[in-house]
Amino acid sequence: MSIRIRNLFKLNWKFRSYQIWVINTTKECHLYLWDGWHLIMPSIDILLKLTQEQSYIRTFQSFEYENRWLGFGRMKWNEENNIKWTTKYRKNNLEKQPEFFNTEIWAPDWNTVCKTGMPPDIFVSLYNYPGINEIREGFIIALPNSLYKGNKKIVDDLLIQIASHIPYSEIHETKRDWWGRTASRNNIEDLTPQEIKKIIG
Repeated sequence: MSIRIRNLFKLNWKFRSYQIWVINTTKECHLYLWDGWHLIMPSIDILLKLTQEQSYIRTFQSFEYENRWLGFGRMKWNEENNIKWTTKYRKNNLEKQPEFFNTEIWAPDWNTVCKTGMPPDIFVSLYNYPGINEIREGFIIALPNSLYKGNKKIVDDLLIQIASHIPYSEIHETKRDWWGRTASRNNIEDLTPQEIKKIIG
């Protein structure tokens, strides 16, 4: 698949209009484990190449009854770090497995977005709600409208590829603005289960 990168001018604005997709399944697929993730990762890797910004991973996992997130360090997007967040604390630990909440991929990284107030070029979140049947597992993928319009065929094909590795999944889409961190608003990275349910209708 050839990629034509559509560069975006870095304007000093505080919000951007985004195209959002939710790829949702009602089945428990454990997409956050390497056995499943390694099938999806190549498609996300191509998606992230649509920006020249470096991508970083944030993952939120903890052991039951422990009031702290497990440490993974700063993780640049690469295969080594993808293996790390999908396997660390799980290998050689059959009795005590971490609870997975979500993993986010930011381009540029979350810290840069917070410091500049400029929303990201690409945002991907793998969510996990084992207690909510309608949105058991899935992805939130957000791209600025301008980036999507310049690469529509590539993005649409990648979404289909990702969904093909998720049993019983469906793709839903919507549009939404993303405001800078200084704004008192619920941004795309803060989408609640109730909001996800509305998107999938």
